[in-house]
Amino acid sequence: MRRCTFSITALRGGLSGMAIAIAMPAVAQTTEPPAATDGVSDIIVTAQKRTENAQNVAVAITALSTQDIAASGVTSTEDLRAAVPSLNVTTAAGGFGLPRIRGVGATGQGAGIENPVAVYVDGVYYGSAIGALQSLFDVEQVAVLKGPQGTLFGRNATGGLIQITTRKPSYDYTASARFGYGNYDTVSAAAFVSGGLAPTLAFSLAGQYENRGDGYGKNVYTGKDIQTDRTYSLRGKLLWEPSDATSITLSGDYFGRQAADPAFVTFSRNSAGQDVPAVIASLGGDPQRDIYSDFDPTLRGSQKGASLTIDQELGGVNLRSITAYRKTKLRTFFDPDGTVQPRLRIDNNNRDKQFTQEIDLISDNDGPFNWVIGGFYMKSSAGQYPGRTTGLTTFGGNGYSDDFTDIGLESIAGFADGTYKLSENTKITAGIRYTYDQRDIDAQRVAYNGNTGVTTTTEYDAAKRSFKKLTWRLSVDHRFSPEVMAYASYNRGFRSGTFVPQIATPFNVLEPEVVDAYEVGLKTDLFDRKVRLNVAGYYYDQSAVQVIQVIAGVNNVYNARKGARIYGVDADLTWQVSDNLRLFGGFNWTDARYNSFTDAIISIPYPVGAGFTPSAYSYVDSKTGATVANTSCLGTFGAPTAQLGGNCLLRGDASGNKLQNTPDITFSLGGSLDIPTSAGTFTLTGNYYYNDGFVATADERVKQASYNTVDASITWKEPGDKFYVRLWGKNLTDAFYRSQISATNSGDNGYAGAPRTYGVTLGFDY
Repeated sequence: MRRCTFSITALRGGLSGMAIAIAMPAVAQTTEPPAATDGVSDIIVTAQKRTENAQNVAVAITALSTQDIAASGVTSTEDLRAAVPSLNVTTAAGGFGLPRIRGVGATGQGAGIENPVAVYVDGVYYGSAIGALQSLFDVEQVAVLKGPQGTLFGRNATGGLIQITTRKPSYDYTASARFGYGNYDTVSAAAFVSGGLAPTLAFSLAGQYENRGDGYGKNVYTGKDIQTDRTYSLRGKLLWEPSDATSITLSGDYFGRQAADPAFVTFSRNSAGQDVPAVIASLGGDPQRDIYSDFDPTLRGSQKGASLTIDQELGGVNLRSITAYRKTKLRTFFDPDGTVQPRLRIDNNNRDKQFTQEIDLISDNDGPFNWVIGGFYMKSSAGQYPGRTTGLTTFGGNGYSDDFTDIGLESIAGFADGTYKLSENTKITAGIRYTYDQRDIDAQRVAYNGNTGVTTTTEYDAAKRSFKKLTWRLSVDHRFSPEVMAYASYNRGFRSGTFVPQIATPFNVLEPEVVDAYEVGLKTDLFDRKVRLNVAGYYYDQSAVQVIQVIAGVNNVYNARKGARIYGVDADLTWQVSDNLRLFGGFNWTDARYNSFTDAIISIPYPVGAGFTPSAYSYVDSKTGATVANTSCLGTFGAPTAQLGGNCLLRGDASGNKLQNTPDITFSLGGSLDIPTSAGTFTLTGNYYYNDGFVATADERVKQASYNTVDASITWKEPGDKFYVRLWGKNLTDAFYRSQISATNSGDNGYAGAPRTYGVTLGFDY
């Protein structure tokens, strides 16, 4: 395996990176970085939608190549947090991905709420948060871009974006496959085949299957495993190149998942007053990984889509069109009350459909001025069909309440971006984008009372809201020598507003987020290109942060209207010690805190004193400025003084507190060593990751402590480099951490990260 770190923020393991929202033409021969020989390899990125050397690009990127992904054990976007120190990926309700870069991200999700860290696959925007959790089975490259990408990748990319590029069809017949087995009775297989069908026509077909038969924990009440997982993926591509100037790619994909999730573990007193960890231990279970629930969780998810990409050269200008349709479904059936009584059962059925069309006109790299202009259109519909609540809280356990919601979106944007060479060594880049979104919501509630046999249907008046914003970026970079480049940039990102996907009268609106980001950076190749060191400092001013709180088992999202301020430093280092030994590491320090946040939702654990009353707690309404007394605990069933466990949720002050899911410090250090022998090549790899921990709630009461993970592998390749055997291990120290934690009415709970896993993989490449 060969790894190489690059661009400002992180541990990188690969030979190429990709796509950023800033670009530069080639600089003069005297100052352009020389081509790599025996030093750190050049990284080629698609900046401003054209290929460039990453060390010429004034944006922080971390990229992983195919070899890096396979050798390091990164199998999904969730695993990327161990390879990109400024990236933290958590999950919500088991099927929603919540990536966060430099403190900007989502604490929760719902229908119609898009991630502020955008996900692109082969140039196609994935608006649904379900799409943020991707299997990386046929990937050519993954690139993580830090900071607002407000022009070329403007759609809700206020934190940055994760760009995934899958393998392309080739005219020469190639094939690869791998088969693996690991602990927890995990069976995996993946294959890729590609070849020419005609002189101008080629295809590729890829597939993956993985089944974790034994779960990471058990439901001590039912005795069945939880966090079992089965996934399967297919992707097919057809490439037609009728001439040297024309390229047309048709792609289709499908991803399915079945799991015993979401497996939330209550690590405090539940709503019945039981000390859940003590109860689990008394039943012979593991309080960290086992759950105590009256039924087992269920997750069923799928994604599918098709895209058509056309590239047409028009004499010095390239016209690119990307047309795509996607459909996702996610069902999660889980017990949020932390007891074995059927108090509350949530059965959510989410679906999302989207159509996107992007057209770009891109200049070539000749001359002092290079540019791109384009337009983007998106139409989507997302909602619950339905979200069902049952249990003792709904007609005494003899009935149900079904909420049907549909949030529509029609969005159009236009953008332009250009780079001008002021002198032989200095360039300026400027870009602008205008986005107009039209949102609408329809909702219906169907309630069935089993005691009376009466079904009540309530129709809610539809609502509409438009959001529009002008975003931009400006950067200047200067190359002091072939080895050193410095840059400064100012970028504005826009995360559009939407309706909160819960029924209310009137419907609650999530106001847009705006991020103004200031960054300075230095990119260097030192000591005859043996050492690559990239450093950047950044300051963000973020408005109207979107925050989540689970109330009575339902995700509720609201705004911290006064926003947040974020600043920090990213650095990464790659040292090509010899032809066979490479060391790499990354570091990120972030200070991310709310500004004035006087009406946050805070939690007070039960039981409370006899004289407790919510009205004794007041807050300042950030919208009106009025001081308001709480009238009740949000979402609590029964009088507060009668509650023996769980939490009382109230409005309170979280001003100056840390942003959720944002570690202060992350650090990684790894290496790759090739040992050639007459029997083949042995490759040893290892990666150490440190996470300083993070707060889970706006009041900072519930926290994830710091943790460390160690991953390693040893790979043998036979002398012909066709067949290989890999022994691998992840989280070898068996560190315990929770990838998602929260404070709800039912108590403090969380979702456990993967324990120690290990296995063997056999594969071939032809």
